[in-house]
Amino acid sequence: MEKLTGLNKADVTEISKQIADAFYDYKYNEDDLGLVKYIKSRDDMFIYMNAITQAAYNSGLLYTTSDKREGYLMLSGEGAGSVRFFDGIKMIIAEKKALGGFSNMKAFIKACFAEGSTIETRMRKAKRKFIRIEMLVVRPEFQGQGFMRKILDDVYKLAGKKNVPVILDTDDKDKAARYEHLGMKLERIRNCGEKFHMYDLIREV
Repeated sequence: MEKLTGLNKADVTEISKQIADAFYDYKYNEDDLGLVKYIKSRDDMFIYMNAITQAAYNSGLLYTTSDKREGYLMLSGEGAGSVRFFDGIKMIIAEKKALGGFSNMKAFIKACFAEGSTIETRMRKAKRKFIRIEMLVVRPEFQGQGFMRKILDDVYKLAGKKNVPVILDTDDKDKAARYEHLGMKLERIRNCGEKFHMYDLIREV
């Protein structure tokens, strides 16, 4: 796992495109529509993921697997850091555009927080420290080659040094099952509307 540094805006934009394409082209489980329920086009998915990726890079939270950049990771939490304030504002503005305006963004947020708060919110209320996987993607041409396991193992090692759990949420049952296979535990499933679920996962120390 290598932190991405020394990139120009065009480099980060290209990474954003790779991430957006991986998310948009993902074949969801029949029970889940995931992000594409709210983000209807490839261009909008790029706007959404570019905002997250730019904020992650500017805040020092964006990692990759190797010089070949088979996969990407965004971390936050204990020892990892957080999105800088102004980058966060830019991210919110871009996400609103990708989702089609304020009312759609409000509906998306309301859905994501349905059936209780997120695992991050619950951890914070319990005053527990953690490392959160904000985003993890392996580029399609490198999938099935063990890179997801490698990324998670590196995160687990980092969390072990900090003596904190690893948390994440995902929008697809098959993705959740893959994380479980690779060492995480399904903590809760939130029913967020028709064919939209959030799967909260944790790996304790």
